[in-house]
Amino acid sequence: MNIDNLCMGCMNELFGEEKCPNCGFYVNTPQILPYLQLKSQIGDRYIIGKMLNANSEGATYMGYDSVRQSPVTVREFLPERFAERTVDSPMLFVKAGCESLFEKYLGKFLDMWRKLARLRGLSALIPVVDIIEENNTAYVITEYVDSITLREFLLKSQTGYLNWSKAKVLFMPVLSTLSSIHDAGIIHGGINPDNLLIGRDGKLRLTGFSINEAHLEGSDLTPELFDGYTPIEQYRYEYNFGIWSDIYSFSAVIYRSLVGTVPQDAVSRAVNDQLIIPARYAEIIPIYVINALMNGLQIEPNDRTLDAETLREELSATPSNVISSFSGSSVPPKNVSAPSSQPKTQDNQESSAAKIVLITFLVILITGLLAFAGYLAYEHFFTDKPVQTPENSVEEVKTFVVEDFRYGTASQNLTYNQILNSQQKRFNITIKEVYSKDVPKDYVIEQSIAPNEVVPYGTELVLTVSKGKEYVSIPNVMDYNVDNAVSALESAGFKVSVIEDENDGTHTADSVYQITPEAGEKAEKGSTVCIHIYGKPPETSTEKQESGLVGRLPSISDLLSRN
Repeated sequence: MNIDNLCMGCMNELFGEEKCPNCGFYVNTPQILPYLQLKSQIGDRYIIGKMLNANSEGATYMGYDSVRQSPVTVREFLPERFAERTVDSPMLFVKAGCESLFEKYLGKFLDMWRKLARLRGLSALIPVVDIIEENNTAYVITEYVDSITLREFLLKSQTGYLNWSKAKVLFMPVLSTLSSIHDAGIIHGGINPDNLLIGRDGKLRLTGFSINEAHLEGSDLTPELFDGYTPIEQYRYEYNFGIWSDIYSFSAVIYRSLVGTVPQDAVSRAVNDQLIIPARYAEIIPIYVINALMNGLQIEPNDRTLDAETLREELSATPSNVISSFSGSSVPPKNVSAPSSQPKTQDNQESSAAKIVLITFLVILITGLLAFAGYLAYEHFFTDKPVQTPENSVEEVKTFVVEDFRYGTASQNLTYNQILNSQQKRFNITIKEVYSKDVPKDYVIEQSIAPNEVVPYGTELVLTVSKGKEYVSIPNVMDYNVDNAVSALESAGFKVSVIEDENDGTHTADSVYQITPEAGEKAEKGSTVCIHIYGKPPETSTEKQESGLVGRLPSISDLLSRN
């Protein structure tokens, strides 16, 4: 495709239009410095388009892969604090005195994206296509997903928020991906509704990765913070930053999606915490989801849910004994005058004393029962401890909903090692390995428990995992009779194609003289092996005469006399 016919805003064909009918981008719109000029090329392959977004670490551009002829996204390491660019060259020039910091953060940028490139099988992650070091900096090319941000999606919805059944389908696969990202040593640091994209396939994907210094107050880079979603430790360096910081941000995103409003920002909460779930939403959100969000949104990192798997377990809870309602007792008004005292006779005094004793006993009894009921509710909703009652001391069994781990499903495409790491607290997992032509190596083919079943913790789960395609050595059938050669190859699992070649009479008929691929090489089981054999040698003149097929061959004089 001619690059001049492409819109640099969306990489669709323009058909001679000055304004793109698809995205509204004008052809002659300039790209301001320090960003790469429109139609610049990276790696002699990727065309740079409109700058989509930028922060203190770098810039993201719309791009086009001229080899695959498809749109891509290009992320450039471009720390404006340390480097600059002129209009005449795509080369990045490091400012004097900033060389060591530039190299330090460039190294972190490359390390993070190389790790992400190795995680391309995760369902909620946009795959990395290429990493290029050029122009004294680095570029990461990722697949382009036609999508809108979660923020746009929520704003365009009828209510501005989601019910939990819909939100769960969106967020749970992202939690699995987030857990794997954390296991790889990556902390996102900037999770918010603008960095979560919903594609046309309905999947939610996590984007907007930057090195941690781009999201931390007090670093060498200007921090990009998101009020309502950024935890206190990214504003204040006296708190520890870690994977639990992503848990706060992700919990805030779920809160926004279920309640319809952005949570109070962490700095304000640290002074006067007013974060609540309004009653109208608390009535429709499951109590265990509310509990999970409150645990994930704790201001102090030490009080917070510490990892994605724990948050996932809390959000997946299916409590069997939910207290359906509490008729909350109202607090009595403070300024109510006491009833006026009346003179009492001795009988009245004795009767009153008896009543006081009885009332006191009833108050103590009711108080004890309420305290016990409160204890049970606390144990059930806010701890992982099993509940015991006097009537039944059997421990309550914690349960959860089984995911679909099979390769190619909508929920996730994780290798079995990633599943083992994320699910080992829930299941007793057994791996059964088999060869597969259709499912890549290390991915799940089948699972012993059907998706969406509710099972207790510790249940045995057998995962049938692909060993990939089976390759076997080709037997050496050289000089074999054709029938014996075909039998040996078919016994090894191959299909056989027999090619018969001419025999000048010096070779044994029907014997194998060539094998393709060669004997000893490994080939996929079920593939075709070609064997070449010699045909029958041509018959001699004597043989032809004896068979009555021809008469005497004409001599040269005979041929000349015919002319």
